[in-house]
Amino acid sequence: MKQVLALAYKDWRLSVDTPVVYVAAAAFMLVSGFVFGSGLFLGGQAELRTFLGWLPLLWMFFLPALAMRALAEERRQGTFEVLATLPVGSGQIVAGKFIAIMWQVLLLLLLTLAYPLSLAVLASIDAGQVLAAFTGALLLGASYAALCLFASSLTANAVVAYIIGFSLILSFVLLDKGARLMPPDIQTWLQALSPSQHYESMLRGVLTPEDVVFFLCFSMLFLMASNYQLERRRWI
Repeated sequence: MKQVLALAYKDWRLSVDTPVVYVAAAAFMLVSGFVFGSGLFLGGQAELRTFLGWLPLLWMFFLPALAMRALAEERRQGTFEVLATLPVGSGQIVAGKFIAIMWQVLLLLLLTLAYPLSLAVLASIDAGQVLAAFTGALLLGASYAALCLFASSLTANAVVAYIIGFSLILSFVLLDKGARLMPPDIQTWLQALSPSQHYESMLRGVLTPEDVVFFLCFSMLFLMASNYQLERRRWI
């Protein structure tokens, strides 16, 4: 575990030394603030649902930017070969990269806590529903982060990694939308595979074990896929 945290800290330090994180955080807060403000001032409704409903779309644009350099940059700079010679396994490398990305995701969500705090001043809010919604937002972010980390493991080009990550997330979003056009039996199965569908149930304040397990399994699946890619690289 010490090696994993050391790798995560190294990646975190590298990320804060580059403008990408600051630009992404500023853009995220600008867009999310506009979405929140439009619901509050233009819609006249003191609620978080507008912002939280748009959050999957925001993740689709911003998470690939946070994860695109994680493994692709190691290959481009030739430092992956150095990592491969260290006494750490591929699983530890993937875990360290994932934790570093999740620190950034958590930071973005902590910044958005200003929205429910401002609403609490204007009106009474359901703390339980807010907690469930932000838990869903964090789990959805973790799932998409694992997906984008896998995209970064497929190429040595960070821009290509962004495009792959964005496309993968978009495919799952379209899966949820397309499922509504299918027969009921097929629709049920397709929506069960959609992260957006599980997230929407949490937006209603319902935090079920099935939704939590889905997000954990989804994240683990793509972390294992990233681990497989690294193991394959070691032997090429």
